[in-house]
Amino acid sequence: MSVTVKFMPYGKEVCIFDDATIMDAEREAGLGFEYPCGGTGTCDKCLVDIDVNGERSRVKACTTKVKDGMVITIPEESLVHEDKVLTTGVNTDVVINPMVYVDEDTPALLGVAFDIGTTTIAAYLMDLRNGSQIDVLGELNEQTKYGADVVSRCIFALKNGVEEISGCVNAQADKMIGKLLEKNGFTADDVYAVTIVGNTCMHHIFAGINPTTLVEIPYMPTVYEAFEKPARELLTNVNKDAKIFFLPVIAGFVGADTVGAMLATGFDKKEKITLLLDIGTNGEMVLGNKDRFVACSTASGPAFEGAKILFGMRGTSGAIDHVSLVDGELLVSIIDTNEAVGICGSGLIDVVSVLLDEGIIMPSGRFDRKYDGPLKDRIIDRDGSKCFLVADKVCVTQKDIREVQLAKGAIAAGIEILTETLGITYDDINEVLIAGAFGNYMRKESMCRIKLIPQELLDRIVPVGNAAGEGSKNCLVSKDEYAHASEIAKKAEFIELASHPNFQQLFIKQLDF
Repeated sequence: MSVTVKFMPYGKEVCIFDDATIMDAEREAGLGFEYPCGGTGTCDKCLVDIDVNGERSRVKACTTKVKDGMVITIPEESLVHEDKVLTTGVNTDVVINPMVYVDEDTPALLGVAFDIGTTTIAAYLMDLRNGSQIDVLGELNEQTKYGADVVSRCIFALKNGVEEISGCVNAQADKMIGKLLEKNGFTADDVYAVTIVGNTCMHHIFAGINPTTLVEIPYMPTVYEAFEKPARELLTNVNKDAKIFFLPVIAGFVGADTVGAMLATGFDKKEKITLLLDIGTNGEMVLGNKDRFVACSTASGPAFEGAKILFGMRGTSGAIDHVSLVDGELLVSIIDTNEAVGICGSGLIDVVSVLLDEGIIMPSGRFDRKYDGPLKDRIIDRDGSKCFLVADKVCVTQKDIREVQLAKGAIAAGIEILTETLGITYDDINEVLIAGAFGNYMRKESMCRIKLIPQELLDRIVPVGNAAGEGSKNCLVSKDEYAHASEIAKKAEFIELASHPNFQQLFIKQLDF
């Protein structure tokens, strides 16, 4: 038996089986609603208003069953907004030697380099003859409807097979190629090569490789090496002879995006000790120089990308992205509007930094009940717990602060283990390269204030933008760079933090601010 429901404000009706959830119906409608917890009912990020026979209520879309004639209204704060996708990065000179050979009489020789992130996708349209970038496009990864993090998506693939979630990202990438071609006056026949970087989960899913080995002991990739496929197996907006080239991965949670970032920054050629850190859904880091480098990964996204933060959201319209305290007044920056609906990672880090400086929270992370300063009116009770009012409708709770501590503690412990492994101190680190969107928009002073990165490294922090995407571009236009990527991946030493004997002790030590 089937029922019909209607989604507002889209005005779209969907006919679906009567045992379905609102989440099932929304996916059928293709509205792009997000389920950070993967539909397990634990994050409260999929709240919708429903009207059944004149009775209105707010419910979780992922756990509420549909009823015939149900009208489902997606609240303003939950509507899908265009993300600010970071597409710029370091510029590196490479010798042009494209991945494919085409006769000189061919009128247009194009390629597309992709960085498939857990949250966003960046696509770069490149001229393979001279290595120039023609255009770039960034979009929210439509796989967010299967969960905010890689574990949720691996579990979806484990339960349902990889075909649906793989087809989702393939179709989106194909549409992105189509948009770039149409905008710039080219056709699919002009595209002869595509390169792919991404964390190991995104890399596997795009290729149609089931990623479930990444969530099963010993958490290893199915494929490590670089490989290629006929592009038409996964895409349609390409030449019939086009190929897709996948960069190699290092480990289960240190993927081709890290390899691409190392390639773009010349990491393995550096004389002095360098730390490369990409803080996103996962926190991937590499420490070393041309002689030796070690890598590891920690889970950081649930806090910094908003999944487990009460008013957490990505860096899109309505998000508080920066906060500062000037002469006792709290200054709040909001993306694209004057009214805040949530707070993104960079804003959250700023708030915690302000709370620490002002003494509202102690190094333990707890609210100081004795605080009597200029911001005391912003400290309120919510459900029996203290929280800090950042804007009229947005507050940061004690639980939110704990989530920040867990994320920053894991990253800080990872950095410490890498230094111990190489037998060096923080003083020996010459430069800290921060890759990815989160690190690009986050104030380095706030990063160090909450001890995400050691304070002594403050003046050595250098944002390098979307270095992973730059690495993908370099491989697209140069066979030498593509071959070099494999050398980097093989040379990297991976440390599994979960099984490291000192990790738990260091993690606990790093929880305090």
